[in-house]
Amino acid sequence: MAEVLFPKRQRCKGCGKGLALRPQDPVLLGLYCAPRCAGMSNPASRAEDAPRECTTMREGKKVFKRRYRSEGEIPDRLREDPSTSWYSCGHCGHWHLGHTRMGAAEKFRMFEDLDEDLPDLLVKLRGKASHKQVAEVAGVRPIRIRELESGVDHPENLKTLGKVLKAYRVRLGVALPPGR
Repeated sequence: MAEVLFPKRQRCKGCGKGLALRPQDPVLLGLYCAPRCAGMSNPASRAEDAPRECTTMREGKKVFKRRYRSEGEIPDRLREDPSTSWYSCGHCGHWHLGHTRMGAAEKFRMFEDLDEDLPDLLVKLRGKASHKQVAEVAGVRPIRIRELESGVDHPENLKTLGKVLKAYRVRLGVALPPGR
C-alpha cells in the first residue's frame, strides 16, 4: 500500500511531530520534518557544494532550484504544461522542476520511450485545436488522432502518424550512432 504524503499527511513519519506547521517549514520526501528523521545527511548550505539535481545556473551563477514540499505546491500552469517535468531530489528531499520550455519554441526533441514521448508530443502539437479540426486538415478520422495521442495500437497508425505530422508541419528524424 502506498504511503500517505504531505499535505494529507499531518505528522512526521520519523518523530511524530506536526508537518509544516508554518509555511516555511520543510517537508522531506512528503513524509519527514527533518533530514535526521528521513535518514538523510544535511543538505549543502551553499549552492556551489550541492549536486546538479538541486541547483541551476541563473545569470552565470549556480543557485538552488526552487523547492516544493509536494507536487500540489507546483503552480498549475507549470504542472499542466507538457514540456515541464518535476522530480523528488535525492539531495534535499524536496520537489524540483526539471526541464521546462515555457515561453520558448521547442526546436528539437529526443525520444527515449516512443510509447510515452510520442503521444505527449502529439498532444502538445495539437494545442487547443480539437481532434475534429486536426482530422479535417490531415484527412483522417478523429478517432485515429485520439488513438495516436493515447497510445492505442491500430494497423493504420504509421500512415495516420505521417499524415498528422504533415498537417502539423513537423518532420521526424533519427540520430544515428557514430561510425554508421
